[in-house]
Amino acid sequence: MNFNVPNSEVVAMRGLVPLHAPLQQRLPVFDGVLDLVRCGRAVNRWIPLAAMEFLLYDVDRVLRSGGYLWIDHFFSKGADLSKVYGPLIGKLGYKKVKWAVANKTDSSGLKNGEVYLTALLQKPLFRSGL
Repeated sequence: MNFNVPNSEVVAMRGLVPLHAPLQQRLPVFDGVLDLVRCGRAVNRWIPLAAMEFLLYDVDRVLRSGGYLWIDHFFSKGADLSKVYGPLIGKLGYKKVKWAVANKTDSSGLKNGEVYLTALLQKPLFRSGL
């Protein structure tokens, strides 16, 4: 896709497929074929929880075993990350390769106690009990 910004072209030059998809539908790829899925800043606390859960399980569907989910600059309130979003992400059973949380330092972030999460998670090679 080309949104008249160089991001998609840079991704394509590296041999990857840039895909911008709406949250209301399944990702348009087959099951278990992607090595990496990156969710950028658009995936954040403003997305309804049901839509976030749908997105995470759809990402799980398209990732191959051993593939990576990269959650980049996800922001939420600090309490919500530990009570809502952390457990939701944890339901996937992925290995936490990197889990970094930092305070959001703009005026809104400071006032509302918001944090950024950047995480690199690896899908397990095998699932026990499934």
